[in-house]
Amino acid sequence: MKLFKRIVIAVVIVVFAAIILFVSAFIYEDQFKKTEVYREKSPDNAYEFVLYQVGSPSWPFGPVKAEIKVMNTTGKTVDKESILIYNDGAPVFEYNVEEIRWYDTKLELDCIGEISATYVLELE
Repeated sequence: MKLFKRIVIAVVIVVFAAIILFVSAFIYEDQFKKTEVYREKSPDNAYEFVLYQVGSPSWPFGPVKAEIKVMNTTGKTVDKESILIYNDGAPVFEYNVEEIRWYDTKLELDCIGEISATYVLELE
């Protein structure tokens, strides 16, 4: 009888752990996973701009979280910013980056979705 109780407890623990693992993986995919969408180097190849989608779009027609980042040639992050892109519930696409203007000390990004916005990231 003691062996049966131990087996039942072990099975319950394994099933509970599997459920927690499944839910954790779903939450990570939905809220935190970064997916690279767009990458562009500066004209002098000293910096690189990267656009990431963070998580999934808000259901059913909400915005999607994104992160814009500028890195130098060694891969160190120079500047980054979290943004919202209003794509009517669709994921972030390459066409959401309308224009990137590189200057000596900054980068200006025009991003389009339902709402167009300009973001400025410092290079130094």
